[in-house]
Parts: sequence; structure tokens; C-alpha cells
Amino acid sequence: LVLAQKLGSISTNLGPSATPAAQALSGDAHVIVDFGEDELTAGRPHPMIDPTLRLEQIARLSSTGNGNLVLLLDVVLGYGAEPDPALALVPALRAAAQQVSDRGKQFTVIVSLCGTDADPQSWRRQAVALADAGALVFASNAQAARHAVVLARGATGRTGPR
Repeated sequence: LVLAQKLGSISTNLGPSATPAAQALSGDAHVIVDFGEDELTAGRPHPMIDPTLRLEQIARLSSTGNGNLVLLLDVVLGYGAEPDPALALVPALRAAAQQVSDRGKQFTVIVSLCGTDADPQSWRRQAVALADAGALVFASNAQAARHAVVLARGATGRTGPR
């Protein structure tokens, strides 16, 4: 909601104007894809349990885009979630950053990290690992989304509605 209000046109598999995820991901515009939607989890675990689909898309996006890339990720901690999300994400984020940088472009990762230090994965430990890999880590999805808007406007040169 925060992103749509500020950026304008967004390709997404969510909400009343949803398009299939594959179609949303194929555009050059702003894209929001919920990898936990039924169309993407049929026959596979939810991405908060198995990050494979998310990691594949990070690699694809970083290798195909011509412009700067702002990536907003929700990382959920807790029982039943990936045992160490940063362990899976950090190598993928570093590789993506290198690919984008090699093209002379910027790659920014913003993480909305949902959890506490009491979770088995430890919010603080995950936040430090993700930040060490260059991610900007926020404890609130709304804060992360607002920061993504600022960066996405600068990354694309588009201003969208205000």
C-alpha cells in the first residue's frame, strides 16, 4: 500500500489489479511479487521455509536488468521459518550486487526483518549479518517500504504520485 501510493504503476500478483507473477516479473516497471502466493507455492514450501524461489529470482533480476535495482525483502523469523535466513540470503545478495555493479549500476537491498531476539534465528544476529552484506535493515515493513520509495524514485528517475 505504501509503495503503490508513492510510486504509481506497479506490476504485482497482489490485490484487485493482480497479474500472474510471471507476467509481473517480466516487466521493467516497479514490481511487487509475493512469493508466498498460492500460484508460486503449489508443490513447494512457502519461501519463509525454503528460500530457493526467492534466491532464484534475485539472481535473475540482478543478471537481466539494465538499470539500478532496489530490492525490498520481507524476512520473517520464528519457529517454522528458515533456520538462518541470512546464511541463505547473504551470498545471493553479494553475488547480485557484484553483477549489478559490474554493469556500472547500483544495487540496494532493503530488508523488513520481522521477529525478535527471542526467536531461534535472533533478530539482532540476522540484522547484523544482512547489514554486513550491505542490506539496509528495518524492524517495520512500513519504514522499509518508505525507504524503498525514496530509493526507487532515484533509481528510475520516475517520481510517481506524491
